[in-house]
Amino acid sequence: MTHSNNFAYVSIVTSKNYLVGLETMYLSLLKTGTKIPLYTLLPTKLVKDNCETVQKLKGEGINIVEYEQSVAIPNALVENNNANGDNRFNYTFDKLLIFGLTQFDKIVFLDSDIYILQNLDHLFEKPHMSAMIAGKSYPGNEDWVDLTSGIMTLIPNNELIQQLEATIPIVIEKKGSCGDQDVLQEYYSEWTKHPELDMGEKYGIMAGYADYYEKVLGYNYSGDINNSKSVAIMHYAGEKKPWMQHWSFLSVLKQEIVLSLCKMTGLRNTKQIHLEYKHLIRKAKRRIGVK
Repeated sequence: MTHSNNFAYVSIVTSKNYLVGLETMYLSLLKTGTKIPLYTLLPTKLVKDNCETVQKLKGEGINIVEYEQSVAIPNALVENNNANGDNRFNYTFDKLLIFGLTQFDKIVFLDSDIYILQNLDHLFEKPHMSAMIAGKSYPGNEDWVDLTSGIMTLIPNNELIQQLEATIPIVIEKKGSCGDQDVLQEYYSEWTKHPELDMGEKYGIMAGYADYYEKVLGYNYSGDINNSKSVAIMHYAGEKKPWMQHWSFLSVLKQEIVLSLCKMTGLRNTKQIHLEYKHLIRKAKRRIGVK
C-alpha cells in the first residue's frame, strides 16, 4: 500500500483519566512498525489543566488537535443517561467531531482503551465506515448486528457532523439514554446490509470475552495479519480501565514473573496479553509522568 501523507490514525480523549490509556495505546501502535501518525483530539480546557502531561504526549510523537466547541446534547439526554447509570456516555459524543477532520483524506479511528497487537495500516484500504461488531460471537449476543464505534475507517466530511447531530434527538426518542455509538448505528442503519464493511471481530476482541474467544472459538495471538482469528486488537471496554487500578510492588513483581514464564513457553495466550498490557501501562505512566 502507498501511504498517503493525508492518512492519519485518530483518537480522542475528553478526560485526564484517559491520558495514560492514550499513551499506552500509542506505544502499542508504534510497536507495529507503522509510519502513519497518530492525532488526538483534546478539549482546550483539558490541555490547559494538564499542560505538562500534554507536552510530554507531544514529545512522545502524538499530534494534539485542540477543540473548544463540544457536540451539543440536550439536557434531557444528560438526565436520562444519569438516571440509567450511563453518565459516562455524556462525554462520548465529541467522538463525532472526527468526521470533520477534513485535512485528512482518510482516518482510522482508534479508541484510547485498546491494545494493538498487529500492524493496522491495511485498514486504510477499507471503504468509508468499515467497522466491526464487537462481541457478536459470545453467547447471548447472537442478535448483535450493528457496528461498534471503537475502531473505524472513515472519510471525513464536514456535513456529516451536522447530520449526525441531527440524529441525536431521533435516538433519544427511541432509546431514552444513548451514546455516540447509538447515534452512528441509527444514522448508518443500512450498515448491516453491507457485509463488506465488517472488518471482522479480530479488530476488537472485548477483554472480558477474550478467554472464551481463545479457548472455545479458536482465536489466537500468532500475529498473522491474514488469519481471521489472529487477534489484532484487544479492547478494554467498560467504565473501569486497567490503568486506573493500583498495583502494589509485590503485585507488579508477580505479574512480571508470570509474564516471563509465559514468554518462555513461546506461545502467547490471553493471560499473557493482559499482562503485556499492564506492563505497557506502567511504561506509559513513567513516560508521561503519571503515578
